[in-house]
Amino acid sequence: MKKIFYCLLLINFQSLSAQDLEWFEGSLVLANGQVSVGKIAMEAAHDLIVFQGEQRMVYPAHQINSIHFYDEKADINRRYISLKNDGDGIRPRYQLYELVLSGKATVLRKIKASPFAIRSDAHDFNYFVQYDQEVVPLRQFQKKILPKLLSVSDYRLENYISQYRLTPQPISAIRIIEFFNALVESNEQLARN
Repeated sequence: MKKIFYCLLLINFQSLSAQDLEWFEGSLVLANGQVSVGKIAMEAAHDLIVFQGEQRMVYPAHQINSIHFYDEKADINRRYISLKNDGDGIRPRYQLYELVLSGKATVLRKIKASPFAIRSDAHDFNYFVQYDQEVVPLRQFQKKILPKLLSVSDYRLENYISQYRLTPQPISAIRIIEFFNALVESNEQLARN
């Protein structure tokens, strides 16, 4: 089984070398804790990265903890994390997610597997929420995550939602998550003082 995986990895690497890859200066943290600084090219559709340090290496998502780099074209620092997805229940699959908003509740996104996606528009991504080690699609926020956030927060979150007439639709969900994370952070600061 491992031989098949490495053969497929070699084939992927050869096809990646034939493509025009977009390279970024950044850092790679492997699952074993090793940190490397160099050039990074993403192959997000296959959950792979190509890393150019002293030598060129291809890393699948299960070997990666996180990736950090500055995207000059978009003028943003990007951070990707690798998360285990138990999807089919047979064997775990690791996937790379871009961190959009971090905190107690985290917003992640993953590029849609579509040949028409130009990867520059918010509509070219699927969005997710991670809370208590559970990752759910953002469209399920109202049903699966919002009740949990309301149960662990005080009246201020409910007042915020009511005051701004927010609905748990994706754009409002992100505002709700931002406010929830700010509440958690302020409560933690008060506890430290």
